[in-house]
Amino acid sequence: MTTECLKDKHIYMMGDSTMRQWFEFFTKAVPTLKQMNLHVQYQAGPLMAVDVENNIDLHWRAHGVPLRTLKTEIANLHYVSNEIDDLAGGPHTIIMFNLGPHFTTYPLDFFTHRVLRIRKAVLALLQRAPDTTVIIKTVNTGYKDIFGSDWYSLQLDRALRWAFQDVGVYILDVWQMTACHYNKENIHPGPVIIKNEIDILLSFICPK
Repeated sequence: MTTECLKDKHIYMMGDSTMRQWFEFFTKAVPTLKQMNLHVQYQAGPLMAVDVENNIDLHWRAHGVPLRTLKTEIANLHYVSNEIDDLAGGPHTIIMFNLGPHFTTYPLDFFTHRVLRIRKAVLALLQRAPDTTVIIKTVNTGYKDIFGSDWYSLQLDRALRWAFQDVGVYILDVWQMTACHYNKENIHPGPVIIKNEIDILLSFICPK
């Protein structure tokens, strides 16, 4: 079912390691989807997997700075808004992104500015290709250490939802899914939660 849903799709994923978990899920769930070695630092990407048989190409890359990662080439760190500006869009294009934990050491205004730049890029994309599917993953709970807290993550989550409340995009709410699950809270949710997230994601991509 997953393969059939993703067939003939160009899928662009941009965000942090919690969205990279989606990329990793798909490479395991779709046997014909083969990851390519792009000779990059894995934490930051870009990563790419291809299924020639079903005409699927899957991409993931980090959302650009600020980013806590191992040493990587700065040229590989692209802002989400710039990436979206470079995509033509269309009925076969799926764009999904998230922002969150890496912004918790910065003022809310900094995060809001970044989100509004992305909003502008998404509006332009939907104007030139209104049949493009855009999906936003909300912030996770479970980020409790020196770098962040769920309280501040919630402020980021509210700003993200506010910015896209009147834009024709899907918002996949993982806040409640990670807060209320019987699994122990973790910034990187366990496999059962990721599977639940993917099930909802696929319902957005293939509503029928």
